[in-house]
Amino acid sequence: MPATGDILKASVLIVDDQEEDVHLLKKMLADAGYTSVASTTNPLEVCALHRQHQYDLILLDLQMPIMTGFEVLAELKEIEPQGRLCVLVVSGEPAAKLRALQSGAKDFVSKPFDPIEVRTRIYNLLEVRLLYKEAERQLLHLAHHDPLTGLPNRKLFYELLGGALVRAAEHHWSIAVLVLDIDRFKNINDTLGPEMGDELLRQCGNRLRNCLRFNYTISRLGGDEFGLILAPAKMPDESSEVASKIRETLRQPFILNGHEVTVTVSIGITICPLDAADASALVQNGDTAMHRAKEAGRDTYRFYTPQMNYRAMERLDTEGALRKALERDEFILHYQPKVNLATGRIMGVEALLRWQRPGLRLVPPLDFIPILEETGLIIPVGNWVIQTACRQVALWQRTGVGSICIAVNLSSRQLSHETINTQTQRATEQYAIDPQLLEFEVETVRAVRDNNIDPALLEFELTESLLMSHAQKSVAILQRLKKLGIGLSMDDFGTGFSSLAYLKRFPIDTLKIDRAFVRDVTVNSDDDAITLAIIAMAHNLKLKVIAEGVETVEQLRFLRAHECDEAQGFYFSRPLPAMQISKLLRQGVITVAA
Repeated sequence: MPATGDILKASVLIVDDQEEDVHLLKKMLADAGYTSVASTTNPLEVCALHRQHQYDLILLDLQMPIMTGFEVLAELKEIEPQGRLCVLVVSGEPAAKLRALQSGAKDFVSKPFDPIEVRTRIYNLLEVRLLYKEAERQLLHLAHHDPLTGLPNRKLFYELLGGALVRAAEHHWSIAVLVLDIDRFKNINDTLGPEMGDELLRQCGNRLRNCLRFNYTISRLGGDEFGLILAPAKMPDESSEVASKIRETLRQPFILNGHEVTVTVSIGITICPLDAADASALVQNGDTAMHRAKEAGRDTYRFYTPQMNYRAMERLDTEGALRKALERDEFILHYQPKVNLATGRIMGVEALLRWQRPGLRLVPPLDFIPILEETGLIIPVGNWVIQTACRQVALWQRTGVGSICIAVNLSSRQLSHETINTQTQRATEQYAIDPQLLEFEVETVRAVRDNNIDPALLEFELTESLLMSHAQKSVAILQRLKKLGIGLSMDDFGTGFSSLAYLKRFPIDTLKIDRAFVRDVTVNSDDDAITLAIIAMAHNLKLKVIAEGVETVEQLRFLRAHECDEAQGFYFSRPLPAMQISKLLRQGVITVAA
């Protein structure tokens, strides 16, 4: 509510052709403490005076010979057609009250004046008027500022950037626009929850506001993305220095509800007029450069170059093609055998996703799988992989190839995606599946039952970092999968930051030694020691060990000599389409060097 002091400072105009009435009203208001009261006995002046002073309240007499109060009201309504006009009419004719209110007046007092009634009605109207003005101010602020951080929002950022560009053109300045994004923010949000994610954004906004000079404009553009305008900017040193200062400031640990969290940022920098001269192009260029910084390993900055646009358009084209690839049946699975090092028997295969883009060769996985992850397309594509793998298991059984176990890789998106589409919802009803399961779990149950296969012939591979980032949730998910009879494997073991306590709790069957250790296992003592430690630890935990990326006979001999259970890699076979791998599976055995 407005304070009494603010109400008494409100501007008031008294309009009455009778001098004695004007004097009486002014005295009433002065005695009550009002400090900004004006008056006129000429109603023809009212509109001009209001345009100039924008009074908070007008006391208007209705019976005046030159111009009636009703005529004044009509003219005032043309000045403020939105109904913001605050007029208290004064008349000795009570019958005029209804007409006055219909004409736009907010209240009515009768002559002769009752001082208490007049002061009360004036005070109440001004209180409402000031409340309305404060609400307007707050709405205007909210329309231009981010409610979470208090920083200018995207709309205001563009307005300020537009103004800066005009001044830059007049004075021949350079302007730098920085676009920055918190690295792996989604992981933090998923792990600690959206409330802690919001708190992190709030603290980041405060740090950015405090570490930057007053003449820099910092804004939250949306999500975990912020924008910065340096105007004028000293090229290019100042923008580099600011980017480094931001990175260093945000690297300091954040405390979120007792959790210490450290983040990094990726920053894109673009310069006007060197790169572009309009606001939209500059922000787009900064965003493109920021994504190049992420591709370069994150926690760094990149200046925009024209070549980046080509890469951005290429990625946009790839993303568009990927959105159609599933419905056009362009994805296929290749299979790589897993071989028992003691017997040479093929123990199963790993399913690897491939994209046969029309008119091109097979697209390398690194060129499209990260895009599937970022866009969320990995959810429907991952479901397709599970369905296809189960159909292949069933086909191999029917055609006499054998009961072949297929391992399928899971992504972090699949372990955090809870929204179930209509088709999946129908499956929960048809098969009486718990609707609280994650979508990929529902799809798994459906695929196993549709194809009438033993769940033990399906295995899921999950990366170490994925399990650790969702540790509590992962335990529950893995226990449900284990209960279904599905095999579980921890992929890329040794490359993340695992906790042995959690490793003991995870109901997994297999550890996979990452190819990074296998590659130099015979020539690097560190890789040798790590590999042996993983084998020994896994066997002590009664887990099977598979080595990835075996390419030479020397690697094979080392692994077999140290009792690694299984291996896969180019030494045995490249990933092959179903038709070709079927021939290898019918043999059942791959010769293992002595």
